[in-house]
Amino acid sequence: MANKSKRKIASLQDLADLAGVSRATASRALNDSPLISEATRRKLQALAKKHAYQINRRARDFRLRKTSVISVVFMLDIKSHQHMSDPFFLDMLGALADAMAEHDYDLLLAHAPIEDVLALRDSRVIQNSDGVIFVGQAEQHAQLDELATVYDRMVVWGYPVVGKSYPVVGGDNLRGGLIGTRHLLETGRRKIAFFGGTDNPENQARLEGYQTALYEAGLDAAPHRILPLPFEMERAREELARAIDDGLEFDGAVCASDVMALAVLSALQATGLRVPEDVAVVGYDDISLAAY
Repeated sequence: MANKSKRKIASLQDLADLAGVSRATASRALNDSPLISEATRRKLQALAKKHAYQINRRARDFRLRKTSVISVVFMLDIKSHQHMSDPFFLDMLGALADAMAEHDYDLLLAHAPIEDVLALRDSRVIQNSDGVIFVGQAEQHAQLDELATVYDRMVVWGYPVVGKSYPVVGGDNLRGGLIGTRHLLETGRRKIAFFGGTDNPENQARLEGYQTALYEAGLDAAPHRILPLPFEMERAREELARAIDDGLEFDGAVCASDVMALAVLSALQATGLRVPEDVAVVGYDDISLAAY
């Protein structure tokens, strides 16, 4: 009688025969089906590992009419020099990749100019994936809404626009702006500035939180202390340094992102201002770099 431990496993049927179960049971066990008992699943998975048997994912996906791929599309404002290398995007991408790997999905990375999101309708980003995650809305809510009418396997990281046709995941941007500004007020700051673009709904909400906190404290949000600095860190640093040289005074800064906060820190250093002695700075996003 052949030694079962030495038996070559070349197919799913071979594995099923070795375990003494049907091919269907073996398939379900390797795919963690709840229809199979935990003991049987563990037995089949241990045998597969022992004999270095791997599921033919392509055949499985073809049978199930799926791709095991999820596309992640970054909505970039090219005109504002926004890049996929933005630390916030990289941190989010790492978290998404980890989550997909846990569920045996591959990640397809893409970017789309914010002014032409609808061009993705016939692209492989949508056609060759089981779902799409859009990161950022910018001002393209209408295009995303139209896309959602013909493609329902999408979710957007952004702001919950009223009347939207697509699911949204995001933070409480207004509350974030409120908390950051209140913190500066509690440290005695009174000439608080807001730095960052205000042309997207997330930053607009953060700005609203900043304005609300100042109003609650009996202070006005002085228009000259609200600067829509560009996304590009070096350009933001240069523009703020010029504004300081031209007489802009502030003792606190609420920044629309951590990247913006890094640009502000650099500009303050270049103009001889100390942090936090002269100016206290609050960022937004909690990227990895913010710890340093």
